[in-house]
Amino acid sequence: MEFITIKQNFYAFAVFALVSVVLVFKKRGIIFVLIVAAIVGLNDFICHNFLKEFFARDRPCHVLSDLAHIENCSNSFSFPSNHASNLFTAATFITLVFRKTPATIGIIYTFAMLVCYSRVYIGAHYPFDVLAGAMFGSLMGFLGYKAYLKAINFAEIREPALEQ
Repeated sequence: MEFITIKQNFYAFAVFALVSVVLVFKKRGIIFVLIVAAIVGLNDFICHNFLKEFFARDRPCHVLSDLAHIENCSNSFSFPSNHASNLFTAATFITLVFRKTPATIGIIYTFAMLVCYSRVYIGAHYPFDVLAGAMFGSLMGFLGYKAYLKAINFAEIREPALEQ
């Protein structure tokens, strides 16, 4: 569970996937990468700097330290889970863009839910923290998709759609 919860373990795969999208889909791929980076970054900023500070809920690894399976418990607040929110932002956005690729949808949501479970398992979050993060992230992913559609229309791109 600790391996799954450490986001740095998946950076190489993410970079490979984003570069592949750009190479295959050219201009649409560039817009895709820019929007996914912007929407996940905005989501992370809002969750960390506003929502966590507003709700100020202590992490379970501080409150229930004898039950936690984590060596370094973060000093930031618990609610909502940034891991869950960021992953569901990306997952929602990606699955809306690639909605005709069921394997991608299954893999990305399975991974997102596994990371959410790991956050609860190690004691970094309560279950409602990851649920709220997933819900907020899904909303942000949907807004990112709307921005993507506007950007594609604005650029009047006539290349094959990503969803093929």
